[in-house]
Amino acid sequence: MALADTTGDRQPDARELERILSELLALEREIVELAYVRRSDSLERTREAVRRLGEVGSPHGILSRAPGELGTASQFDRVLISEVGDRSLRASAIWSRHDQAESEAALAALRREPVALEYPLIEEEVAARPRVEVVDVARSRARAAPGFTAVLGWSSYVVAPLAVHGKTVGLLHADAGAGAGAGGRALDALDAEVAGSFAEGLSSVFERAVLRETLRLHRHELQSAVQWMSGRLGQLTAEAADSVAAPAPDAGTALAETLTARELEVMRLLARGHTNAAIANELVVREGTVKYHVKNILRKLGATSRADAVSKFVRASGTGGSR
Repeated sequence: MALADTTGDRQPDARELERILSELLALEREIVELAYVRRSDSLERTREAVRRLGEVGSPHGILSRAPGELGTASQFDRVLISEVGDRSLRASAIWSRHDQAESEAALAALRREPVALEYPLIEEEVAARPRVEVVDVARSRARAAPGFTAVLGWSSYVVAPLAVHGKTVGLLHADAGAGAGAGGRALDALDAEVAGSFAEGLSSVFERAVLRETLRLHRHELQSAVQWMSGRLGQLTAEAADSVAAPAPDAGTALAETLTARELEVMRLLARGHTNAAIANELVVREGTVKYHVKNILRKLGATSRADAVSKFVRASGTGGSR
């Protein structure tokens, strides 16, 4: 009896099984390595995009450039930045990989009708309890912002919070085409990580820019106040000096009889705020001589200090009093 030919049904032997297993393990390692490289490369490009935003300076400029920086650094096809305020979400800037003009038209439409941040929207939850969410529009139904999804045609998108000092001030949305079934691709965990990393970096850059702008405005206000005070003090000093230099005909009679001509000269320079050295230079005398005259002035006017002497002299000169 002839043996049946079992070649077609032959089971792999141990050596072949080992080879197959080895190939599967190598393929698995390759997949893991590719995933690691993809993640590392994506996050590095994201950090570089945030660094470029840090060079912009102004808060408005940062928000305007943010969508484009994330878009070019990632695999997203559209990126939208919206501002949170008064329990509403208002679109502010958009970037598109394929049709920027169409996206700008969509942005104008979104601006006309801000989205109310209220239950059960996912955006309301992300704004209230900051976290990153990947949203499947079909599964989420009414929880996905209907205004945004209708205008932008989203089938899936990722949303991340933009927070300053712990408060959500905006939201970042991004998608990758129309979805996996219509020429786009499904978003995954790496997309969420990239969006979250960029949103966190953008928040820090924006917060620093706002702080710099605030300090710049305060510095300008302080400089204006100092200039005003300096001008006002100069005006008051000039007015006081003028009242000393040109008293009314009858105002300085008593003082003129009390102080000598040289002491009057010293007194007028004192009123202008001159130091002893400056007075000596002005009158071309020694500083010791000026000190002597000042001592006599204080004694004659019954003053306790130079400032007190100036005050009494100015008041007396302005009263027109006489003996």
